[in-house]
Amino acid sequence: MIWEFWVIFILFSILSVNLYLTAAVYLDAKKQRVNAMNVPPPVWGFVAFFFPLVGFFIYWLMHHSILVLRDKVRID
Repeated sequence: MIWEFWVIFILFSILSVNLYLTAAVYLDAKKQRVNAMNVPPPVWGFVAFFFPLVGFFIYWLMHHSILVLRDKVRID
């Protein structure tokens, strides 16, 4: 049946996006000097895998948004 193809295609697409987000979060967390909230990169990967959009959004808030406290470097 044609609907079986579309169900499999949609599930495969969702899994692919989920794995991509997980890998992106994990690799970026590995590159960071300081762990957000003292959470190591594998835990961020698990959060992004099991809660794809929410985990990715929380990771983004912790590392890349304007809410992150960063040391400002002054060059005089």
